[in-house]
Amino acid sequence: MALGTTETDTPDDLRQAYHSAIKMLSAREHSSFELTHKLNQRGYSGNTIEQLLEDLQNDGYQSDDRFAEQYARQRLNKGYGPLSIKAKLHERGIGSGLASAALAALEVDWQAHAMEVIGRKFSDEDIVITESKIESRIARFLQSRGFSATVALRALKECRQNV
Repeated sequence: MALGTTETDTPDDLRQAYHSAIKMLSAREHSSFELTHKLNQRGYSGNTIEQLLEDLQNDGYQSDDRFAEQYARQRLNKGYGPLSIKAKLHERGIGSGLASAALAALEVDWQAHAMEVIGRKFSDEDIVITESKIESRIARFLQSRGFSATVALRALKECRQNV
C-alpha cells in the first residue's frame, strides 16, 4: 500500500480512507467520481481523497476505464441501449470520450440488440399488429431504454419480418 501524505493529512487518515475505499471496491467497481463522493460523505478531506485515488489507481485497485467497460456491459445485459448507457456513465463521472470507448468495446449491433429487447418484452401478437398505437408503444419503450427512434423503428420492422 503506497500512501503519500500532505501537510494537513495524517498517515492514519490516509490509512483509514484507503481501507474504506478497498472495502467499497471489493463489493463492486466504482468510478473515481463515486469513490470521491462516498469518501466525502464519510468525512474525509479533499487532499486525502485526491492522494488516495492516485494510490488506488497506481496499485491497480481503481480504474475508470475498467469501471466504464464493466458498467456498460452490465447495462447492455439488462436490455439498455447506447443513449441510456452513455447517460448513466456520465452520471457516474465518466467523460464522453471514455463512455464512447466503453460502448465501442462492447462491439454491439444495436439494432439486433433492440430486436432482442423487443422479443423479451412483447409477444409475437403485439409485434405483428400494425396499429399505430401498438407501434408507438413499442417505439416509446425502446426509446425509454436508450435506443434512438431510428433504431427502434428499424428493429420493429425487422422483428415483424422475422415473426
